[in-house]
Amino acid sequence: MLSDFQNVNKDSADLDELVALAAFGRGLAAEFELRKIKKPDFVDIQNEAINREINSRVEAQRAERKRYLKSQIDSTRSAQEKRADYQKELDELEAVSS
Repeated sequence: MLSDFQNVNKDSADLDELVALAAFGRGLAAEFELRKIKKPDFVDIQNEAINREINSRVEAQRAERKRYLKSQIDSTRSAQEKRADYQKELDELEAVSS
């Protein structure tokens, strides 16, 4: 696991692997601190890089889910609701143009 942690390829690793490596990295850092041993620089560097990648992927998943939900909401609106929205937007554009 240490080798995987040290040499993680963030591009090819899936989210589950990254989360497992993040857990390993936190445990590794904690063990060095518990034993009052100076931890190697790579521990913090890898922990930060892995956490950035996880956060980036989770944010991308959330953004994709929001886009999907918005499209689902839009597709379930009635023609009358859509027409009202279009009319409101048209009225706003005409007010700015005047």
